[in-house]
Amino acid sequence: MASRKKKVAVDFDDEDSVLAEMGRALDIDPDELTIKESHLMDFDAGTVYEINVRGGGHKEWHVVSGEDAERELALAIVKQDLEEEPGNFEPNFIESHIDVDRLRNDLESDVRNQLEEDLREMRDRDFWRTWEGEGFDVPEEDEDGDIPSPTEDQITELADRQVEEQLRDPMEYLENIYGREDAVKKAIEIAGIDIDAAAEEAVDTDGPAHFLGTYDGNSYTTDGGLVYWRVN
Repeated sequence: MASRKKKVAVDFDDEDSVLAEMGRALDIDPDELTIKESHLMDFDAGTVYEINVRGGGHKEWHVVSGEDAERELALAIVKQDLEEEPGNFEPNFIESHIDVDRLRNDLESDVRNQLEEDLREMRDRDFWRTWEGEGFDVPEEDEDGDIPSPTEDQITELADRQVEEQLRDPMEYLENIYGREDAVKKAIEIAGIDIDAAAEEAVDTDGPAHFLGTYDGNSYTTDGGLVYWRVN
């Protein structure tokens, strides 16, 4: 009967203990490795060590205390990317985290004002043609064949109908103006996105290593429970 492998206790606050553990995991003499705090600690997601092969060799790893720490760091990185570089993510993914109701409400005033201005500048017959196209009854011509000018109430009523139609899908409205990619950027600028929910979904879907393991997209767990990934 094979004996169960004994889990190695690692003191993550002790750099020598971490080096010993990483030496075992990498099959490299710990004396041949160096350790220092990583720049990733700027994300305030806990301690992250950078491990290098002494004397060069162009091999570098990052290591954290465990799976929970790995996930917290990935979340922090993704949140920053969502705030600073949303174009790095699929538009459909970003759209799914935009508050569409808020976007519609925030667009409504400007869209209505522009529509009302355009309607006031229309010739009377063009206005009534548009009015009829929206399902309203056109007033009759007078004895001289003239048609009355629209009232402010009628301009407002027609603008309300057009606003409702144009903003039924506010993302489509923005896409028609800016194109798909810029529409997403504009929507984020106007209404924002739920950064926390988006980061959670991204990390849960692709896994933390996808956002951390820049070398091969993988992370690994040592016998003592530390999680590490290769950087180069």
